[in-house]
Amino acid sequence: MDLPRTASAVVIGGGVVGCSIAYNLARRGLTDVVVVERETVGSGTTSKAAGGIRVQFPTETEIRFSLEAIRVFERFEDEFGVDPGYKKIGYLFLVSEPEQLRAFEKRIALQTKLGADVRVITPADAQKLVAALRVDDLIAAVWGPGDGLAGPAEVTAGFARRARELGVKIVEGVRVESLERTNGRMSGVTTTAGAIASPLVINAAGPSAARIGRLAGVTLAVHPRRRHIFFTEPFPAIAGPVPLTTDVATGFYFRKELEQVLLSPGDVEDIGQDFDVPMDWSKVEEAVHKAIRRVPIIGDARIAGGWAGLRPLTPDDHAIIGWAPGVEGFFVAVGFGGHGFQHSPATGRYVAEWLLDGKPSLDLSLFDPGRFDRSGVRADKAPDAE
Repeated sequence: MDLPRTASAVVIGGGVVGCSIAYNLARRGLTDVVVVERETVGSGTTSKAAGGIRVQFPTETEIRFSLEAIRVFERFEDEFGVDPGYKKIGYLFLVSEPEQLRAFEKRIALQTKLGADVRVITPADAQKLVAALRVDDLIAAVWGPGDGLAGPAEVTAGFARRARELGVKIVEGVRVESLERTNGRMSGVTTTAGAIASPLVINAAGPSAARIGRLAGVTLAVHPRRRHIFFTEPFPAIAGPVPLTTDVATGFYFRKELEQVLLSPGDVEDIGQDFDVPMDWSKVEEAVHKAIRRVPIIGDARIAGGWAGLRPLTPDDHAIIGWAPGVEGFFVAVGFGGHGFQHSPATGRYVAEWLLDGKPSLDLSLFDPGRFDRSGVRADKAPDAE
């Protein structure tokens, strides 16, 4: 596709968040939108996502994002013509320390108030859900039966397909080289395929968000961190389906994927780059060690492969959504910390409202880009939300 020379809006990043924003803008009538993606749609962090969808978040805003997203995923095939493989397999958190349980109980009260089904269960009940679990050192578990998973690639393709049908141009294999400003406001982008004049630029660049921000002279406290996921050879000894199960004490999590077991050590590591994500095969040992401690039978499985992805984290673990400070016409929707996929339906809708109506219908002050100073510290020095 030839690069358009003008646009009402340019979205940087063709992952699930960028495609959702483009679709929602077009659905609201702003069809003169260009999405610029340096590889192919959904090929970056979106392609490495585990696909989890949960309401078990600590804040009202994030819980509402999740509840809205679940409603979209439930009807996704009808609306987008793509089967996202959505399944409510549940989320199970294994709790071994009293202070962990107290933190969960505070969150559960809020989640329940907002209409989510989340409950504390006994270790024995957790073992009924996942028979292979070792539970003798647990004091409780937290079970969200309405949580589940879907396919990030399929969801991204659905958003992109509908966006294109509505007139959005999605340009792949093109890298943004500079952001153009005139009298302090955004005036366009220059890419490896040419320039696009536009009064509105939306940074949805995932792990590359901070680098894109710097092109506009904006500091964004988004730090890409590597996490590994490994998978076994077919392993019927653990019968599926299995909830996405997390050992809170170690960060280890696992679930079944068809006949294989997906497992992650829960590692979060700075590798100093935002694009190429090399695998560290020494992490297999850490993953297997944690897995055998919690699910002893996994010691009989063989690791068949794995991948590494980047989690774009912020200092307080909340996304950054809103107008970038100091540059008129530069909007950011970044820093989702690994849950950009599951929150993408709500993100797209509220960003479109903000841009087209002047404000979103939900208070998004939790995600205020101005809450950090230039060094990435919370400007209000408020303690992190639990």
